[in-house]
Amino acid sequence: MRKAGLSFALCFAAGTAWGQEASTRDEIIVVADPLELVELNASRAVTGLDLSYAEAPRTVNVISDALIDRFSIETVDDLAAFAPGTFTGSFFGVPGAVSLRGNRADTYFRGFKRIENPGTFPTPLGASERIEIVKGPTPAIYGAGRVGGFLNITPLTARTAKDVNAEGHLLALEGTVGSYDKRIIRGDAGLAFDLGGRDGGLYAHGEYENSDSFYRGISPERTLVQSAFTLADDNFEAEIGGAYFNSSGYKQTIGWNRVTQDLIDNGTYITGRDTDLADLNSDGKLTPDEVDAAVGSFFGTSNIRQLVDFGVFPSPAFALDQGVGETTLSPRNVYIAGEDIADAETLTAYADVAWTLGDDTLRLQAFYDSMDSDLYVSYGFAAEYVADVYELRGSYAFDIGSGPLTLDALIGASYRSYDNETRQTFLSGYLAVDRRDLSVGPTGSDIFDDPFSQDVNGIGCDTDLDSKTTDLAFFAVTDLAFYERLHLLASLRLDRFTASSINTGNTIFNPALGFTRFKDSDFQPSYELSLRYDAFDALSFYATYAENNALETNDGGGIEVDRIDQENFVADSELYEAGLKLSRRDLAGSLAFYRQTRQRSDPFGNLDEETSKGVEAELKYLLSDSFSVNGAVTWQETRIGAPGACGSGNGEFVVIPPARAGLAPTDGYGGLFAALNASCLMELQDGYARNTAPEWLASGFVTYTGPQTRFGAFGASLGAVYVGETGGKIENAITLPDYVLAKAALFYEMGNVSVIANVDNLFDKRHFIPVQNVYEEVGVLPGRGREFTITLQAKF
Repeated sequence: MRKAGLSFALCFAAGTAWGQEASTRDEIIVVADPLELVELNASRAVTGLDLSYAEAPRTVNVISDALIDRFSIETVDDLAAFAPGTFTGSFFGVPGAVSLRGNRADTYFRGFKRIENPGTFPTPLGASERIEIVKGPTPAIYGAGRVGGFLNITPLTARTAKDVNAEGHLLALEGTVGSYDKRIIRGDAGLAFDLGGRDGGLYAHGEYENSDSFYRGISPERTLVQSAFTLADDNFEAEIGGAYFNSSGYKQTIGWNRVTQDLIDNGTYITGRDTDLADLNSDGKLTPDEVDAAVGSFFGTSNIRQLVDFGVFPSPAFALDQGVGETTLSPRNVYIAGEDIADAETLTAYADVAWTLGDDTLRLQAFYDSMDSDLYVSYGFAAEYVADVYELRGSYAFDIGSGPLTLDALIGASYRSYDNETRQTFLSGYLAVDRRDLSVGPTGSDIFDDPFSQDVNGIGCDTDLDSKTTDLAFFAVTDLAFYERLHLLASLRLDRFTASSINTGNTIFNPALGFTRFKDSDFQPSYELSLRYDAFDALSFYATYAENNALETNDGGGIEVDRIDQENFVADSELYEAGLKLSRRDLAGSLAFYRQTRQRSDPFGNLDEETSKGVEAELKYLLSDSFSVNGAVTWQETRIGAPGACGSGNGEFVVIPPARAGLAPTDGYGGLFAALNASCLMELQDGYARNTAPEWLASGFVTYTGPQTRFGAFGASLGAVYVGETGGKIENAITLPDYVLAKAALFYEMGNVSVIANVDNLFDKRHFIPVQNVYEEVGVLPGRGREFTITLQAKF
């Protein structure tokens, strides 16, 4: 079966070829895996050493370019179908970062940590040659990161390079159309050549999207360009490349407001508007002076936000007094206004040079990444993020010994610098998510002012943070093998962190922390110990313990001033993991048990200790020439430590519905109610479960791949994803029911032309996705209905 015909398989389709020597006693079984889901090349993404995925002592899920194509994987929301423990709730509707084991994970590009992406733009996974989902601590070579895991993306130019190496040149064009006027065009080009006796190559990938979406009012537009230049001979290899990304129209939304259990169960939405707080000058929005005229202010913050920590004081402006009633909503109608802003631009560049010195390798690398984004949501939140990061890394890999005892090792050093400007508006409290009646749409009495308009009486930036961090590190990774059966993997990383920040915003609760630059440094070690035993050729057992340290950053990647003042800008984390792995030519599987603890901060600077535990299982099996199956199951639980009694100042910021503040819904939807600290909600004082990640997740798919004939090759895949119950954490919190979403795909290929058709949510299942962050108790995103895409590709 030709490689080209299989390179678009949906899940992992493979065949088994049977051959027989002249002697009938010996039968050689050769299992093909063109999607590289059972057999993949070694990757330094997991440990820093050239270990196979089966040899790495932790859970690793890998998604190949063929799987990405076949299932139209475009964002982190699509990963839950193919990797256990990767459910990602709604971060205001924008799939920026994946959640792993209940925690937001870092995103890496070719082994380098990218700028923070707080839902300002969707991470473009569709333009990847490979996506590696690595659970557990970040490898010592890759820097200080969160212990839950990370996502490592290899750009699509790597696939272009493979195709060019096979053919000498490549030109490919691709177009996608789909539901809700989805329109994407893509192109790939590459050329191989000789340069001074070395093999050279130029590769490029580009794509442009201009679409509407399931949600009315959201019309994404984006441009992505990747390029790479390579040069290599027997003892030398170099690659220089980069990527440019620009997007607009990916507006943030909480989905539905005024959430009640009756809305979830029966679709009953409470209508009505408040007329006491009005747009007095008819400019289409509420400026602070107009809000103050109706509800007043207290020490520079608006009384439209009521904090239960200090008592709730009802106001006529909180009550609905016009059009009060009930209705039903279309899941396509969500919290969106024409005034909303979502613009982002990123630029990425890298250089990688390596020399082979006998059996050793010296590698020098450089990386740069930047982001400039503006964000505004009309209920009153606005942000501007500007970030630049560069990192330099040098490493030397070598091996020692032979016979029963061998050592593979890597040593090196790195330097990382991160500059961030974060400007946000929300601390002053001029915002309210429930004022808007979604059955009516946005009006001047529920659109709050933004700092970008710069009106005379307009709102400014509550936070104006200028922050710079550096990290000078030295690292070492070793894999000590005894008789090629017992392996001890050990790593050590020594980080010297520095942080410097100043806040010149309009709302600073502690005057001592404003308009003064705070600086500090900290030296912290991180380490990992893993033991692996290869019981049989196909079965291994492992156990891992790790302690990691990483910077405790805000949404833009900067360090808040109070973190430096309190000397807790470095957060520690701990992991215990044990499991087994099964790997042979036609089968791959894993089973992992883990427990991890980490420090976590919220946008108000509150700190929590978060503990997660779970079990993850995955199996991929090539049944025959034509059929293959794969499946995954996850059980997980995440708990937040006890914040203590009210007044302790501990615990995260929680927005609550009016009923939790003692008001009828119609008497409170005009305002916003919250606990500044979770400790002031009695039911949370002894700790609580984070229910925005389901306890149970499961997925399963079966794939058929037909033989290559003179009429082409045909294939199909069918499967489903199960997502368990989710919900809030407060007393009488909403509960979102579990659901099953079916996916189907068809493909056809003849020569250099292929067609792929995908259907998501095949049976148009009604479902809901929990909102992450502070609005999880009062907002919910209705899931997308049935959607289809058709992709046509031609290679020349």
